[in-house]
Amino acid sequence: MNIKQAETLSGISRRNIRYYEQEGMIHPSRNQENDYREYSDSDINTLKLIRALRMVDMPLEQIRNIIAGEIEIHQAAAEQELRLKQKAQALETAIRFCRELGGLSNEQITDIDAVLSRMDAPENRGNLFKQWTHDYQKVAKAQHKKTFTFILDEAVTTPAEFTMALFQYANQYDLDMVITKEGMYPEFTIDGIEYSAERFYTRACSVPMATIRCTAKHPEKFEPDLPKWEKRILKMFHYCWILVPIILLNLGFVTEMGGGKAMFTTVEGWVLFISVPILAIISVFRFLLFTYNYRGK
Repeated sequence: MNIKQAETLSGISRRNIRYYEQEGMIHPSRNQENDYREYSDSDINTLKLIRALRMVDMPLEQIRNIIAGEIEIHQAAAEQELRLKQKAQALETAIRFCRELGGLSNEQITDIDAVLSRMDAPENRGNLFKQWTHDYQKVAKAQHKKTFTFILDEAVTTPAEFTMALFQYANQYDLDMVITKEGMYPEFTIDGIEYSAERFYTRACSVPMATIRCTAKHPEKFEPDLPKWEKRILKMFHYCWILVPIILLNLGFVTEMGGGKAMFTTVEGWVLFISVPILAIISVFRFLLFTYNYRGK
């Protein structure tokens, strides 16, 4: 059957059917005469299963594991039920406080200590913290799928060496990699996800070091279903924690120099004031380029 019939029978849009095919979750055959996709009864059953599992908000990775036979559906369903219960508990806490806040007038906003006290109660903070932790895990996982890096033991100067380096990485971590385009800017897939790669050189203690950065060609596919403001906060936390030790080090220097305006009365103070932001920017760049998600998938 063609994709229009598959759409009708499965209740899944054509766009999503093609997406699930790209993700390697269904495998339609090709008509030898016109090269059109032909979907079997097995493909339709798989699509119906995907639809049912997505309706209970099961993560796509978990659905992929069920289809691949890596996890039993009853085990995946039990895990999803636990996730939903934790999420429902956190949401119920937030809803309860929304109702309480909704009952306040503008005149009462200045006297909100009682509400804050209840929100700060350990049991309520725990539920909200669990939800934020769960959301952060989703954001972190998405970022790791969008970009990952690895450091090479040897130089990469030819397309053949680049291809060999990618295969060595895939073999080392038991990844299903397929090279789709060779060259000094190769393209490949891992578990059906399309990536492009580029090579960078830097120096560590005067020793040249080659690093490969791999970037997903369609990063929008991995965006978690969260409010934009929450994603921004969690991404900032995910990337910028490297600044914390630099800031603490800077505060230590400022304290030793007397702090405040005294810092700007000496040449050393001005040098520190100028060099620390530069050091922070360089550190974050190197962290993202050569360290972030190292050995990640």
